[in-house]
Parts: sequence; structure tokens; C-alpha cells
Amino acid sequence: MRLICPHCMSGVTVPDDAAGKDATCPNCGKTFPTPARYSAQVTADPPAPASTPAPEVAPMPTPPAPPPGYVPPIPAPPPVADSGFLSSTTSSAPVEAPSVAGYTTSIGFTFDPKLIAWLPAIFLLLTLILSVFTWVGSYAGHTAVYSQGPWRALVGGVYRDFTLEKMIPIPPGWADKLRSDWPLMLFYLLALILAVALAWGDRGLRVFDPQKYRQFARVWTHRQGVIFGLAALALLLSLVQVWRGFGMERAMRQVVDEKYAETRQNAANSPSQLDRIDWEKEQEYAKFNIETTTWAYLALTCNALAVLTAVARWALARRVNKPPPKILLHY
Repeated sequence: MRLICPHCMSGVTVPDDAAGKDATCPNCGKTFPTPARYSAQVTADPPAPASTPAPEVAPMPTPPAPPPGYVPPIPAPPPVADSGFLSSTTSSAPVEAPSVAGYTTSIGFTFDPKLIAWLPAIFLLLTLILSVFTWVGSYAGHTAVYSQGPWRALVGGVYRDFTLEKMIPIPPGWADKLRSDWPLMLFYLLALILAVALAWGDRGLRVFDPQKYRQFARVWTHRQGVIFGLAALALLLSLVQVWRGFGMERAMRQVVDEKYAETRQNAANSPSQLDRIDWEKEQEYAKFNIETTTWAYLALTCNALAVLTAVARWALARRVNKPPPKILLHY
């Protein structure tokens, strides 16, 4: 057999009968042990232990058959342990809409809290812009002869087209009776301007931490309620102003009332005469052709939407980790 001397690392040929004995290296003259010869042996497997008979198991009783039309209940999912970290840092996954029997398609939309947070500021800004336009006017055809809006009503002013004023039969003298509407319009415009400033400040001040200013932070925590209150106050004052009539409308009505005041007094005992006089008075007032403009209706609508979206934003904030509401249409 061929081996390697462990002393000089040279190859050495050793006869087979020297296996397991010491051999001498012919190169270095040192002895080294040789490995013994390997002989394979087969060991018989141990006898298997005696088998023990398995105990007999009684058959399970067969459950009774369910009644016709019985639907087995769906097992509830296992409860999930709620932790403070999970509830404060993660949001619930959106819940898929359940399928409704007989419908194949569903269309809907989700109330996105990020979008609704911008709507009060947008609608309030539109309301403030629309307050600059004409809200009520006296028209000849499609052109305003006299017109007035919140800002003109605040100072008791009115726009007059003197060219058209000479061409239409409008009773004179009403401009001398024009009065300012500052008790309503002053607070309306102040509430609207403050609401716009706070609403857009809420959007803009998110870039830094208000908690650095203690006095400011105490007020700022209630900004949503303040914005809602100012928007609702502005809406209420504008509705009262439209219902009461602007200064221009009241001045025109006063001129007509004074013109027929003596006639009504003389016919106080004749109901039929009073009806005729009231009809003539309305016909005289109709000559002014007073109309509430589309700008006024748009301003009132935007103000109302600002109030509603402020309430919607507050309601969505109270849902915390719940998914946002969704409206679905199945067909």
C-alpha cells in the first residue's frame, strides 16, 4: 500500500502484511505507524419486540342531520390584542364593501379627510371674494341701473348708472332716504375675514409647531370650533340681511309707502279700496325691477358649504383610527 511519511512528507510503498505495524521510511530512516487493514463486518438486526395489540376505540356517535335550509354560522375571527403603540401609530386598513346578493357592480366614493380639511378654507375664501360683487340691483333689461353689495351697504353707498336712470320711469327721491347697513354688514364682514384668516392659517401653520408659543397654542387647539362659529355667524347675518333687504331696497320701498300713505289713510274704512291701493302700490314698487343676483346666491351657498364641511371635518377627526366613511351604489 502507498503511504506518505509524516516526517519527510515523501511517498513510501509498504507491503500489505505490514499494515498495523511500524514501517521505516527509506528516505529519512525514521519509523512511523501504519494503519491497520479495514475489514467490513455485517451485524444482524436485533429481534423486533413482541407487538402489543392496540386497544379498541369505541366508534363516535353520528351527529343528527341539520334541518332543511340550515346555514352554519361563520366563526368569528380570533381577538387581536390591542396595544397603545399599535392604536396610536397605525391606522385601520380599509374595509372592503360586502357583496350584496343580486348586484354585480358597485360604484362609490370615500370621504377623504385630507381633502375635507381644505374645503372650509376654500369655501370661505370664495364667499369673501363674492362679497365684492353685486348682491341686489335694480335692472333695466340686463343692465343694472342701481346696484349694491355688502361692502357698499356697509358705507351706505350704491352704484348708479345715470344714463339709464334718465331712460326708465323710476320714482325719484329714494336716494335721499338711503341708509347704511353697518350694524349687520360690519359684523358679517369681520366674521368672514377672521374665518378666512383662521381657516387658511390652519392650513399654512402646519409647517411649524404652534406649541412653541404657549398662549397661542391654547387658543390654537380650539381653532376648528372658532372657524365653525365664525362661518355660522357670517351665514346667519347674511341671511338676515337678504331677508330684511339692503338699504337700497328699503329706501325704494319707503318712497312707495309714503306716496300711498295718505290714500290708504283716507280709505281706511273701505276694505275693497285698501285692496286696490295695495295692488297699485305693488305695481309702483315693481317699476324698480329689483332682483337678487346670482352672486348673492353663490355667496350664501359657499358660506353654507363652509359650515357643513367644518362640521364634517370635526366628525371625521372624532373617528380617530376608524376608516373614513364611504358611500356605495350597487347595481
